[in-house]
Amino acid sequence: MSPSPPKPDPKMADEVSLTHRSYAAIRRMILTRNLKAGEIVSEDRLAARLATSRTPVREAMFLLQSEGLLEKQANQPFRVRVVSNREYFQTMRLRELLEGEAIATAIDRIPAESLEDVEADMLALKANPAVPAETHWAADEKLHEMIAHSSGNDVLAEVIQDLRMATRIFELSGLASRFRPDTEEHLTIIEAIRSGDRERARDSMQVHIRSLANDVLAEITGH
Repeated sequence: MSPSPPKPDPKMADEVSLTHRSYAAIRRMILTRNLKAGEIVSEDRLAARLATSRTPVREAMFLLQSEGLLEKQANQPFRVRVVSNREYFQTMRLRELLEGEAIATAIDRIPAESLEDVEADMLALKANPAVPAETHWAADEKLHEMIAHSSGNDVLAEVIQDLRMATRIFELSGLASRFRPDTEEHLTIIEAIRSGDRERARDSMQVHIRSLANDVLAEITGH
C-alpha cells in the first residue's frame, strides 16, 4: 500500500499568503508612486503599515528586487529603483525592436477571446479617460503581456517584461497626458492584429513605442 501523501502545512500556506499579499501591496505602492524612485524601503515601517511581521515583507522585497522594482547594494538597505533618462531611452529603443518582433510572431497565436478582452478594456478607457492611473496601467500591461507571451518565445517575453518594468517606473513620474494617445494607439495595434498583417502589426507597435518615447522627451525638454 502506497504511503499517504503528506498533509499540507497550514502554517507554511499562511506564510506564502502573507508574502504574496505583502508583495502585491508594496508593488502597488511603488507603481502608484507612494514609494518614490530612490526612496529607502524600510522593512520595519512596511511591516507596521501592512500589519504583518518582517519576514513576509523581507521575502516580498526580494521578489520585487528580482522583478526590477527594488535595488540593493551590499550592506545597504533596499531602495526603489531609479531609472535614468539615458537608460529609459535606450530601453525604449530596445523595446521598439523586440516588441515589434513579438507582435509579428504572435499575430497568429493570440486567442480571439483574449483580443476581445483587451479591446473591451481599451474601449472602456476611451469612453471614460478620467479613470485612476492604475486602471490605465493595468490595461496597458494586459495588452503588452498578452502579445509577448503569445509570441511563444519565453525568453523574449521575459526580456520584454524586464524592459517594460524599467520604462514604467520612469513614466510614472507623470505623463497623464499620454493616457488618451496610448488608448488610441493600443486600439490601432488591436486592429492590426485582427487584420493578420504582420508588417502592419509590427509597424503599429513600433509607432506606439516611438510615440511614447517622443512624448517623454518633449516632457523632459519642455518642447
